[in-house]
Amino acid sequence: MAAIEEANIINSQPIKEGLVAFCHQFESSRARLGFVGSSRAIEDILSTESASEKYLVLDLIGALQTLPAARVLRSQIDHKTRLRADLFSLGSKAGSSDFDIKSTIPLVELVVNNAPDVEIWRAVFNLIALTSPKQLTPPTAFENAVFDTPLRSSSASQKGIEQTHDEVDRRILEELTGRVYYDVGGFYERYFEGKSWTNNARDIYEESRAQYTKGRWSGWPEPSLQGPFFEWFIKFQDTVLSGLGRRYYTSANKVLRGSEADRKLDIFLAPADIAFQDGEHDWSNVLVIGEHKRNPDEDSSTKTLVQLAGYAREVFGSQPDRRFVLGFTICGTLMRFWVFDRSGPYSSEKFDIHREPERFVKVIAGYALMTDAELGLNTFIKRDENGKFIVTRDVRISLEDKPIASTKAIVCRGTTCYRGRRSDSTDWEYVVKFAWPSDKRHREGDFLKLAKERGVKGITEWFNHEQIAIDGSPDTIASLRKSMEFWPPRKLSVKASWVDNSMESSRANSRTRSSFRGRSRSSVRRLTGLGITTSSTSISSGQKRKRDERFGPETGAIKRSRSDDSQVVAANAEPDLKENELDNFNVHSIEEPEADSLAGCESETYGNRIHCCLVVSPAGRPLYAYRSVRELLEALRDAIAGHRSLLEDGKILHRDVSENNIIITESAVKGAPKGRLIDLDLAKELDSIPSGASHRTGTMQFMSIEVLQGKGHAYRHDLESFFYVFIWMCVRYGHEDVVGREESTAPRSQPNKRRVRPAKTSILRGWYTGTYAEIANIKRGHMVGFEDVTAEFAPEFSGLRGLAEELRNVLFRSRDLAPFTGT
Repeated sequence: MAAIEEANIINSQPIKEGLVAFCHQFESSRARLGFVGSSRAIEDILSTESASEKYLVLDLIGALQTLPAARVLRSQIDHKTRLRADLFSLGSKAGSSDFDIKSTIPLVELVVNNAPDVEIWRAVFNLIALTSPKQLTPPTAFENAVFDTPLRSSSASQKGIEQTHDEVDRRILEELTGRVYYDVGGFYERYFEGKSWTNNARDIYEESRAQYTKGRWSGWPEPSLQGPFFEWFIKFQDTVLSGLGRRYYTSANKVLRGSEADRKLDIFLAPADIAFQDGEHDWSNVLVIGEHKRNPDEDSSTKTLVQLAGYAREVFGSQPDRRFVLGFTICGTLMRFWVFDRSGPYSSEKFDIHREPERFVKVIAGYALMTDAELGLNTFIKRDENGKFIVTRDVRISLEDKPIASTKAIVCRGTTCYRGRRSDSTDWEYVVKFAWPSDKRHREGDFLKLAKERGVKGITEWFNHEQIAIDGSPDTIASLRKSMEFWPPRKLSVKASWVDNSMESSRANSRTRSSFRGRSRSSVRRLTGLGITTSSTSISSGQKRKRDERFGPETGAIKRSRSDDSQVVAANAEPDLKENELDNFNVHSIEEPEADSLAGCESETYGNRIHCCLVVSPAGRPLYAYRSVRELLEALRDAIAGHRSLLEDGKILHRDVSENNIIITESAVKGAPKGRLIDLDLAKELDSIPSGASHRTGTMQFMSIEVLQGKGHAYRHDLESFFYVFIWMCVRYGHEDVVGREESTAPRSQPNKRRVRPAKTSILRGWYTGTYAEIANIKRGHMVGFEDVTAEFAPEFSGLRGLAEELRNVLFRSRDLAPFTGT
């Protein structure tokens, strides 16, 4: 049955209340076992010895059999029959003593967490396929190692001259979709009350009251045009905020230094003692970001949010150690506070500056009075007269001033790597990595320790890893967002072409989406007319069905319903969006993100990440800092050998091969690898259960064709990524006529020839712009007309065209004149 036909059946035959009885029965079992309010997993409930709980799965299968869609959907085991017949067979197997109850956990979790119909039916198909004797067995153990956590790109793909507003804003919107929370409860109390400086901020307000008369701030410009507003704000600051050591500045008409993207910044906070070169400010000194709009209606517009997020991205890019970024918007007389962390942005409720003058002053003074940790700086990294350093395992490790690798994006792992050395050494012997991986994933340090125990060769070696604590508290998203109440994420409305709207591509992405403990789910509704997937995050099980009245019918967060396309589009449209600014966004997610669970936190509507520090050896140079073509090839060769050892000896699949995850190493030991594979954040151990992380980001230009199509990730896809890295290097680098911008920002200790990326018209531009499906199709076409790709090889690599052709033929051996992309 075609994917579109399946989708039509599921939409026309909704589950509605068909599984409510089972959900009530499940909650009753949870209460009877004493698991209410606890984090005990579904597996614990289903695995009890109580007879009542043993029949839960049978009751669920029985309920599924009675649903209208089960009578219409075709079996994927025997296309001559219907799904209902497969469910009867599944019920028989579930009643046997040798049935693996763990195989039902993904389906049960989706149901009890009120997941969308389409995800429930996919889980049903997957469970039937898993337990069917007709299931085909892959030919090798490695080809059975397929992992299909959904992919999602980030704005890190845009670099250098590609960082135009249009391109970057599209990627930013991709990152933020489904992760934006407005009107978070307790925001003001969390960030501005009960602090060591709260009384000081109150005193500043008392001193400012002389400028507040007749219910308004004196001299406030009407209308609130940008120029007059800035003049008023700076004058106000000089009167009430002097001597605080930090100062607000404006740069609305001049771009800030320290970024490849030419962005201006309306208003921002920076240290008052910074000397600005030629009157220009620098992104590396920005502490708090601000956006001003004349019209109060722009307070909640997508355009305003994306502009502020663009500033946050620049701060993260120029301050790669930054933990989070604080910001605010002033639209007319309405003010709103924002926080951008590695799981996305969230805001306070808006308020009128004239009606709540005390809050206005306490906030702008509070930002200037905050500690470095409260402003989001990484105080785990210490500084003294000799530079930056950390202390781990009682060893002081000095860090190089500039990182050898960092990620310029908001919602991501925020990976930043420095070269490090002991205080008594002059040799850079370590790589110190900071990152924010999902709490669902195994720690990279654990993988490296395991690889070391299993004798893996050709990858970096573990020295130490630890979870970072700031001011004595674990530095996690859960900790940063504690004591606040998060509602369902805001839908970001634009005239858009949301991509990959086929059931086929999204089916693979949902196979393992709920195979972990304690997750909440998104209630997803299709806007079929535009192909838009919108998301309202459901409340954690045990609460969700009791809070319908609180959310109201307009949210769609709890009750299962089909959306009226035209009404939903109209309800969520934002009239302030200009067609020439955010129109025709070509965003790249296959679906809106699911919400991750958050152990030990009041809210379960956002993804928890953990701030970690990993120290490995040896140190190395980035791949682009190769000194000769031979060295580059040897580094790639040895990195591939390391990947093979990781797979065969370590039983671990990497899944994130890219230019940034291969380093060139130097060693006095003969025969030591000259290139090593790094970054196991997205790795998976063979035969392990899915991590439960809702999404994983990747570098699109290096993703394999089938991964872009939403299929499971096998070892062959990593080999394809190695091939794309090789091609990328040959096209992007090796030009000696112009000095590239990377050279000017690269550490001096890393020699680099005059290599630049090609112009924006390069054929490889299609490898990272457009939808996932479009990128996959472009790559497939390039593997057929491969001579068009090799024609762009830089002069330095022109002699490698024959090698590239040979590797292409090995990897994409032709089948019926089409390149073979599978395993």
